[in-house]
Amino acid sequence: MARIPEAEIERLKSEVSVVRLVEAAGIVLARQGKDLAGRCPFHAEDTPSLIVTPEKNL
Repeated sequence: MARIPEAEIERLKSEVSVVRLVEAAGIVLARQGKDLAGRCPFHAEDTPSLIVTPEKNL
């Protein structure tokens, strides 16, 4: 399988907000210190384990 060029990955990271991407998927995020937390869409859970760090766009 072909690897995505590093330049393309860096371009996407700079142009796409992870917060907006997660919210567009219907995940509700709540502030948890400097980060945002939401329920992971990949498994059932009662406590949010999906962590988004807006400052680093991660």
